[in-house]
Amino acid sequence: MKRIASLLSFIMIMGTVSFASEADKQIANLNPAGDEKTIVEASDWAAEKKEKKALDSLIVLVSDSRDMVRLHSVMALGYIGEEKGIEVLNNAILNDKNPTVRYAAVLATLKIGSSTSIPVWHQAKESETDPFIKDFLSRMDDKVKGK
Repeated sequence: MKRIASLLSFIMIMGTVSFASEADKQIANLNPAGDEKTIVEASDWAAEKKEKKALDSLIVLVSDSRDMVRLHSVMALGYIGEEKGIEVLNNAILNDKNPTVRYAAVLATLKIGSSTSIPVWHQAKESETDPFIKDFLSRMDDKVKGK
């Protein structure tokens, strides 16, 4: 019995160490100098695990020049769901050149649930050029107003 308990403890410790090393590896892969595929996979991993240690790296990646890196970073911030990413997401809603990234940023702010994004949605509704996003923002505005 003592042997089984020791074996189970060892397995649990090794699992924790394995996860920690996996987390460190994936967070290291969120390097802006890295290749796009690796960064996208690491962003998706961080989203799936809701890895809060990845927040700072993901925030930096939202301003990357590559559309897919920005998109997956924005989505990961939404899935992790921490207020820390709201400012960069609000900026993406207003300023990202890619409408898919802007839309994902809107969804991420919805998932996080920050009221600080509501004025940004109003502002974006006025300046948005993509008809789908503009319609979505109008519908959200109606919901906020209780219509």
